[in-house]
Amino acid sequence: MCWYVRLLIKNGVEINLKNILFISPTGTLDNGAEISISNLMMELKREGYKILNIAPGNKEANRQYYDFFLNKEIETKFVSPIKWWWEDAPGTLFGTDEERANSYRETILEITKIINEFEIDLVISNTVNVYLGCLAAACESIPHFWLIHEFPKNEFAYYKNKIDFVQNFSNEIFAVAGELSSELQQMMNKKIKSFVPYTKVEKTEIAKGNYSRIVSVGRINERKNQLELIKASLNFLDKGKELVLIGDWDDEYKAECDAYIKSNKIKNVIFTGYRENPWKEVTSRDICVFPSKNETFGLVYVEAILNGIPTIISNNLGHMSAYKIFKAGEFYNSGDIVQLKNKIQQTLTNQEELSRKLIAKKDDLHALYQPKTCYEDIIKTINTNNEYSANSIRHVKNLLMYNTKRSKLASLEYRIRLFLSKANYRIKYMIRGVK
Repeated sequence: MCWYVRLLIKNGVEINLKNILFISPTGTLDNGAEISISNLMMELKREGYKILNIAPGNKEANRQYYDFFLNKEIETKFVSPIKWWWEDAPGTLFGTDEERANSYRETILEITKIINEFEIDLVISNTVNVYLGCLAAACESIPHFWLIHEFPKNEFAYYKNKIDFVQNFSNEIFAVAGELSSELQQMMNKKIKSFVPYTKVEKTEIAKGNYSRIVSVGRINERKNQLELIKASLNFLDKGKELVLIGDWDDEYKAECDAYIKSNKIKNVIFTGYRENPWKEVTSRDICVFPSKNETFGLVYVEAILNGIPTIISNNLGHMSAYKIFKAGEFYNSGDIVQLKNKIQQTLTNQEELSRKLIAKKDDLHALYQPKTCYEDIIKTINTNNEYSANSIRHVKNLLMYNTKRSKLASLEYRIRLFLSKANYRIKYMIRGVK
């Protein structure tokens, strides 16, 4: 398949409509970074750019993700390194040092082949956690932009000592507007540009409810901190209220939640699992609570208030960046379970009035939040046709891409060992969950 250079005249300026390759972090649509940048891809496509996506996994295991982009006429290519993120990023580390290094080189080579096949003009890495795409771009002398969603704190504190790499392998760096971009600018010499994560919220009617529930939307994991919400909801659950947790989960953290629920004989906690449209599970009488330890923006908070659902958020820096824009809902000090309990009580008591006020402001809130304004800096930079210097690593690119070929027996042994290692990991957490 060959993509040819196309030109667009916009406001009297000639724009080279580039072929853009996105490097995606998870191959799922259950997190803000993927949802947000899928909307950037679609906005760029509307402007005439050709978009290609690379994600971890494979077409069958990630069918829902693949089909989502295919329906938007965006092709996704899958790669399968042993670990897609940095080695010290969150996630289990499988294999030996040598096996992982071989895997990374194979993946860089695979990405460079895609860059050449599709005549890619620009590579964009979505989240600081993924780095193999920037190396492939450098090897092929292609400009690279980095989009950073994560504060360098808690589970993402690891990337503080990678700031020099991020700067050296980025032609442009964009971070979520507000607290994150300000903090990163203090750490970097390169100018940090900004964006606001956008999620499309259809103006649909939320189902009519007959009674109030406490609802939280998002992946069940330590960072999202749903266990804090479970603890704060005990009194309400004892009185018959339901706590509905909508989203897929990390097995280890779900097991921890299950153990707490079991040991305290808690009833009325519902885990729905993944839902393609979680807002179909929410009713007009519900309240939403998002207790995350850290966020870069908090897209589900935005979705909740745009859907007219009274909302409580923890006061992490990302939530506060979003709150400054929308000024809707309540917030509490993260970790203060008593304060959260009081906020839940107040919001449940005033649910109908709070919901009416949000619905009355819905059109104004939607007007604040549109893709063209959210991604203005990124789109403007892409449209400028800047010339960037090639990265000097191109002179030794073979060192980053090629391995000694394994025999068939060695390859089989490697695949079996990796499979058993991953199976053992899953079994361990299944057993822990049963306990």
